[in-house]
Amino acid sequence: MHVASDDELVQDAQKGNMSSFNLLVERYQGQLYSLSLRHVGDRQLAEDVTQEAFISAWRSIRTYKGGSFKAWLFRIAINQARDLYRRSNRHRATSLDELLEQGTVNAPESALEEGPEAAALSSASLRAVEQCLQKLPPEHRLVVLLSDVQGLTYDELTETLGLPLGTVKSRLFRARTALRRLLLETGEL
Repeated sequence: MHVASDDELVQDAQKGNMSSFNLLVERYQGQLYSLSLRHVGDRQLAEDVTQEAFISAWRSIRTYKGGSFKAWLFRIAINQARDLYRRSNRHRATSLDELLEQGTVNAPESALEEGPEAAALSSASLRAVEQCLQKLPPEHRLVVLLSDVQGLTYDELTETLGLPLGTVKSRLFRARTALRRLLLETGEL
């Protein structure tokens, strides 16, 4: 069975094929929601950002000029989050416990296999990392989330953030350094 590539689906969607676009939505909705949730810190806002990003992507699919569709879509979501944040002027951090309860983040497999004591320690570590991430300035938090959580390459980061490669690399270095410092302060490293 042939699994269509992003480029094939985008080309069909550019011709007006909604089914192809729906396959792209299915492919990226989890990742986009996860990024949005970590960026805005609120489930409802993240759902709104995700929905608006896909609507905006469908409306402008004909203007997509190639490259990484994922990076293009993430950029739309980031812009939607910024616009929504400006309109609502509210920004609340969500704890990892809430995310675990909501089912948006799964406990690591290793934590499940190691027993309750190890799972508790692992959960505490995840909470500490999440809290430290929330303490980073938004531009640093975003670049860490895109790179280290979503796995975007440098090229995809430059496309998503609309920044030169050197800026992306230095921002990521500074963000990781700040995160490492915060984790050291909490005793997690």
